[in-house]
Amino acid sequence: MKTISTQCRGLLLALLVSIMLSACSTLPVGMFSSSANRENPAAYEEALALMDSGHLEAAETTLLRLTKRYRRSAGPWINLSIIYARTQRHEQAEAALNRALELDPRSAVAYNHLGILLRRDGRFEQADQAYAKAIRFDPEYGLAYLNYGVLVDLYLQQPERALAYFQRYQELQGEEDQQVRRWIIELERRVATKTAQVSP
Repeated sequence: MKTISTQCRGLLLALLVSIMLSACSTLPVGMFSSSANRENPAAYEEALALMDSGHLEAAETTLLRLTKRYRRSAGPWINLSIIYARTQRHEQAEAALNRALELDPRSAVAYNHLGILLRRDGRFEQADQAYAKAIRFDPEYGLAYLNYGVLVDLYLQQPERALAYFQRYQELQGEEDQQVRRWIIELERRVATKTAQVSP
């Protein structure tokens, strides 16, 4: 198997750090149903503000309260999984995401976060399946393509697939991400080299 160059690996590690920071700090869109937002905007805003300011223990308490009040809403469970992951409670994070997916089996956000947890745990094939579901249920969810690209390139050694996912991420961004653009250039070089090597 062809090894990744030192320069390429450095670019990927920088990208990976960026992705992990984004995944841990960004709150999922559609945290509650619209009716829940109308009934309880104060609790919704409180949970968002507490997570954003790093007050995770208080945010956890608020979100747990909301899971009891809005038992059919997946959003609080997704946010709880983010808190659990950030505080190194990975089993609880995965359990929270599985609960979210019981409530909303088409949640692209939940599948994206599940993919991150599975990748961290070394369950790469399962992470592959989670990201595939994320982009199936929301083909315009850019962060899922970004995470998917990292998985299939660094961990599954499939640069052709990674290239397609990174390119799709750039299309969805509107404004080109220069760090990802550098990674795309490196992937294009590797794919071209691999193609040349197998050509008769």
